[in-house]
Amino acid sequence: MNYLGHLILSGNNSEITFGNFIADALKGKTYLKYSKKIQKGVILHRKIDELTDTNVHYLNGKRRFYKNFPKMGGVINDILYDHLLWRFEKKTRAIHLECKIDHLYKILDDNFEKMPDPVKYMYQYMRRDDWLRNYQYEEGIKKALNGIGKRINYSNNLELSFEIAKSSMKSYDKEFELFYHDIKEKTSIFVN
Repeated sequence: MNYLGHLILSGNNSEITFGNFIADALKGKTYLKYSKKIQKGVILHRKIDELTDTNVHYLNGKRRFYKNFPKMGGVINDILYDHLLWRFEKKTRAIHLECKIDHLYKILDDNFEKMPDPVKYMYQYMRRDDWLRNYQYEEGIKKALNGIGKRINYSNNLELSFEIAKSSMKSYDKEFELFYHDIKEKTSIFVN
């Protein structure tokens, strides 16, 4: 899962949310210098990544990208899953993403000074361009894919991968829903 999915799975505790958000920048045990709740958020992030990488529904979607985008299926699928989270929200109204995103940005804004420098740098663009809301739109997903492709010097146009997703959107929606219920259940221990 990408930023939005990770943040949504953090529950309502601001420190856990913050820890989950900065986790990729904290290697090894460097997270131990933070408060217990932030540590819990980092561990939650790592657990989400572990569960995602082994979830049969997630893996089904990831494989669809292998032929045209070798080695990039996971990256593409992670971003796509934030789009699918928006689609799930529009269908169920279970998460109330608009309000939740306002709350998430407030948590991150309030903790900006505590962010590791690479996260601060990235977050400025996330906030300015409202990535979390723009994942709901095809254009927002394509922009995110294009940006990642440029950052990692990937020669193929990653934004074209969204055409593969569009051609299988019903399958992706079903896989996401099964995945989301499964991962929510398996990570709930971290947010209670």
